[in-house]
Amino acid sequence: MNCRARKRKEELNRKFYIQPVNYLKLLNGQHKQGCCGSLDDKYYIFSYRPRGDYDAQSKYFFVGTHCANEFLNIIKHDPLPLFNPLIHEQGNHVPGDGNSSASKDKAPIHPFNRELLTAINMLCISWDIIPESGLESIIKFTNNKSTDPNLNGIEWFNGIVGKDRHKRSLRTMIDQLRENNELKNLKFDELNNYLNERNIENNIN
Repeated sequence: MNCRARKRKEELNRKFYIQPVNYLKLLNGQHKQGCCGSLDDKYYIFSYRPRGDYDAQSKYFFVGTHCANEFLNIIKHDPLPLFNPLIHEQGNHVPGDGNSSASKDKAPIHPFNRELLTAINMLCISWDIIPESGLESIIKFTNNKSTDPNLNGIEWFNGIVGKDRHKRSLRTMIDQLRENNELKNLKFDELNNYLNERNIENNIN
């Protein structure tokens, strides 16, 4: 899909219901092709479906920050917080940490949900996937109910992680990413405690 010019973005907005899903930092060795061109730093994921067709399954596209800001302006949506797990960069933060301009007027996110959103983002980075269908639903529900721990969400997400084709835990995936990136110390104590206390096979750790 080509969305380079603002006129083209406005045309797409008339045809499709467009919403931002996530805003992520590209790690070392990652490259993506967005609808506005090649991406090599940070990128937004947007979902879209035909306007008026509520049964249509959403599709997705990537854009860089500049292109994303035009879309956000057109659809009148606040910017999303950047998810940046790298240590040595200015202005990086994890969704829900309360430091982003997009979160100033919102209630503080529950620590459980902050860990869940971080875990989802790290899985998407590790698998190099768009958080479509189930994962997008978990993200949206968690953001909408940010002050209440999304207990169903972690059980659902834990099951998704368990489908890793190499049988890795999320922690193992993160450790492998750490080999080429200086990552923050990402902890999932709340998620692990919930799973372990209920004797649910833990794919997070």
